[in-house]
Amino acid sequence: MKPMQLPVLLLLAGLIAGSAASHAARPFVTDDARTVDPGGCQIESFAKQQLRSRASEFWFLPACNPLGNLEMTLGSINSNDTPDSSHTLIVQGKTLLRPLQTNGFGLAMSAGALETASPAPAARWSPYVNLIASLSLRDDALVLHANAGALNDRPASRSRATWGAGAEIPLTARLYGIAESYGQEGERPSQHAGLRYWIEPNRIQVDGSAGTQRGRTWLSMGIRLLF
Repeated sequence: MKPMQLPVLLLLAGLIAGSAASHAARPFVTDDARTVDPGGCQIESFAKQQLRSRASEFWFLPACNPLGNLEMTLGSINSNDTPDSSHTLIVQGKTLLRPLQTNGFGLAMSAGALETASPAPAARWSPYVNLIASLSLRDDALVLHANAGALNDRPASRSRATWGAGAEIPLTARLYGIAESYGQEGERPSQHAGLRYWIEPNRIQVDGSAGTQRGRTWLSMGIRLLF
């Protein structure tokens, strides 16, 4: 696997986004039509381990919404896929076009860039855009999310379409389940499922998930802090 290839795929699927207390959030990859509350911030971090190999990742994603409708994320990904290792810087802005409400739908969009490991300065930053739609059904008993986007993959000198589709289901007042599929042009779709649990509602959340990507199975565990 080439350095940066896996982090780029995951980002483009829509994972990189801040979240409000009710955001789809971790362990989702597909993004949703919610943001961090106005004036609020969050720190989202997780570790991911490939099974049957030593490949691993560590994600650190702080996000804030200081202006009321512009959530800003500045984060990083450290990847280790022996003998290769890499570090990715992520910069993103996200805004709501229509807030998601119970039994309604919401719209949002995000745009940002990845700093890749390309030796050419002009190809180091790869910009992307993501359009986001969410739909609430049966008083939030089922919430569906869909993403459609594009990446200007400058190291590869080509543009790629990206997509994601997912569902979140409340199992108890504090426990949620998620399931989704996502991918990018020229790649096999990936599947992902997991659980998240509020230790302290709207403040501290933990999660775990499992997925398949390019024939590889991986597990992840994460934490989200809202303040």
